[in-house]
Amino acid sequence: MKIVSRLAAFLPLTVTLIWLQFLPDRVPLHYDFSGNIDRWGSKWENLLLPGIVLVMALIFALTEKLGFRAAAGDQRKTAQAVSNRKVLRITMLATSLTFTVLQAVLLYSAGRGAAEQAARSSLPLNRIVVLCLGVMLLVLGNFMPRAKRNSAIGFRCGWTQYSDVTWQKSNRFSGYAMMLAGAVTGAAVLPAPDAWAIPIFFGALTCSLAASLIYARRVYRAEREKE
Repeated sequence: MKIVSRLAAFLPLTVTLIWLQFLPDRVPLHYDFSGNIDRWGSKWENLLLPGIVLVMALIFALTEKLGFRAAAGDQRKTAQAVSNRKVLRITMLATSLTFTVLQAVLLYSAGRGAAEQAARSSLPLNRIVVLCLGVMLLVLGNFMPRAKRNSAIGFRCGWTQYSDVTWQKSNRFSGYAMMLAGAVTGAAVLPAPDAWAIPIFFGALTCSLAASLIYARRVYRAEREKE
């Protein structure tokens, strides 16, 4: 998993470098909610997203290393670090694959837009982006409850960090909420107008976060009362 997740971080860059060879120097780079092209620029600006993915991979690798360093000599913390390492690598893999697909779609749209000197994208970009993010939420929501209490990954706030019990219960609930947000997003954006896709996604994500915070506070108060 280590090699796969780290190699996957280079996928967006690899796809971009190959595709750039076939694009003209000036391409569409930004679209409004209606899919209209509102900014053109150098094709090399498409390297920004792959660069962000690589920075994320570096942060994840450092987080993993620091987690094991902090757990040195403590068998319980080492076991937690092993569990968190798996979640970190799956998160990085899911993120890399999602952004690879998104980057390929954006490059294809840019190529067609440049070739046709179009005023808008020929693809429902908002819907495609949101569907990809919805799938990512389904994957991450499934694996997030496996993370043990830590300060780097998972649903983290003062209430969830209070104890192992509050962490476990809150992250399990948050994982289900995240998966539900991904499923609702996917089901809602397919029949909806493309311009509604982004608001639907953020609406579902906001509801998921709000429900998770309310539940975390409830669990925290219950644990405090037991004491």
